[in-house]
Amino acid sequence: MRLTAFSDIALRVLLLMGGLPPDTMMSTQRIADGVGAPYNHVAKTVAKLRGMSLLCSQRGRAGGVILTDEGREASVGQVLRILEADTAIVECEADEVACPLNHGCRLRRALAGAREAFYRELDGITIADLVNPRQVGPIAVQLGLRPPSVRTPATRDGASVL
Repeated sequence: MRLTAFSDIALRVLLLMGGLPPDTMMSTQRIADGVGAPYNHVAKTVAKLRGMSLLCSQRGRAGGVILTDEGREASVGQVLRILEADTAIVECEADEVACPLNHGCRLRRALAGAREAFYRELDGITIADLVNPRQVGPIAVQLGLRPPSVRTPATRDGASVL
C-alpha cells in the first residue's frame, strides 16, 4: 500500500517531534526545514495533527508546536487510518468513477481487507517505538535546537555489556 504525501509528512513530523526533548517547541517553519517538506504542506499537516490532539500549539513570540503525550503514544495504524480515511486504493472506490463491474465486486472487498491488515500490523507500534534520537540529533543541531540525549550501552573496559 502506498501512503499519501500528506501521511508521509505527518509521520515525519511526529517522528521529528518525538525525537526531541519533550519540552521542545518548534515553529512550523523549523519543522518544515527539519522534515524537508514545503512550509504550506507542513502547516496543513500540523493543523490536522493538532485537530487529532497529537500536537499542541501555542501562539506568540515564545510559541510553537509540541508533541503531546497522546501523540507520543499514538498507534501508527490508528494515525494512518485517520489520515488516509478519504483515500481510495483503486479508482473505482472514488465516488465520481462508475465501474461497470462495481456490483458485487470481490476485488474491492479483498483490497479493503488488505488495507485493514496493513493498519492492523501497525496498530501495535507507537510513534515512541519508532523514534530514533541518533537520527533526529543531527537535524536538531542543524536547526539550532538542543539535541536529544542518546543512551549508549554500558561498557566495561571498553567492551559493550550488551
